Amino acid sequence: MSELDDAVARNRRGQLVGLGFLAAVILVAVLIGSGAFSGDDPAKKAKVVDGVRGPEETAKLLRGIPQNGLVLGRPDAPATVVEFVDVKCPFCKNFALKDGPDVIEDLVRTGRANLELRVLDNLGRSSGDGRTAIHAAAEKNQAWTLSELLYYNQKSEGEEWVTPALLQRMNRVAPEFRGLTLSTTRTPETERLDAQTDALAKELDFGGKTPTIYVRPRGRTDKGAYRKVDLKGTGSKADKIADAVAKVDG
Repeated sequence: MSELDDAVARNRRGQLVGLGFLAAVILVAVLIGSGAFSGDDPAKKAKVVDGVRGPEETAKLLRGIPQNGLVLGRPDAPATVVEFVDVKCPFCKNFALKDGPDVIEDLVRTGRANLELRVLDNLGRSSGDGRTAIHAAAEKNQAWTLSELLYYNQKSEGEEWVTPALLQRMNRVAPEFRGLTLSTTRTPETERLDAQTDALAKELDFGGKTPTIYVRPRGRTDKGAYRKVDLKGTGSKADKIADAVAKVDG
């Protein structure tokens, strides 16, 4: 090989190494932005009552905010933030416990937006049981309370942890559930909400990845009304959602 050929080969190897390093940097940035490397788990700091983590934090977060079925916040808010989630999804937990409080305080308490919960069933039995329990709780306007508690008590994706025993403990420790028996038994109403959520997910055709967030103006539910919020990259997810809401209510 000539000196020129050798130099060209070294240059190409250098370019490949450089491209590989750049790709690694981009991957790390994406993972950090998604929260995958975050060791600061709010659930670990939450108070445990009778084996249930987070009932006091949940009550404080939602206190005074109206719930109506799957909707949290004022019905006359100018914008609706639609959250597609899965109770077994660790990224959904990260979003709910880290970004969710800012969304609720900045958008829902101020009346700028309400939140619509759309629970998918993608990750095994506990996904389906969690969805059924949340949809049953929606009949008593406590879907958001149960959703928060499930995230505080989420276990690994490989475990099936949404059990009757866990729901019974939640029933005992959360006064919001008085008069309501949390259950994973499907009813015509839970099946109606299941079908409604699945139909909307299919119509929007976002691939089922969770969490996925849309913003739509009040009173509009046609497909064109839904604006998907790009949560990728660094920066606050709550700020990205607030920016999307501003474009609706502004």
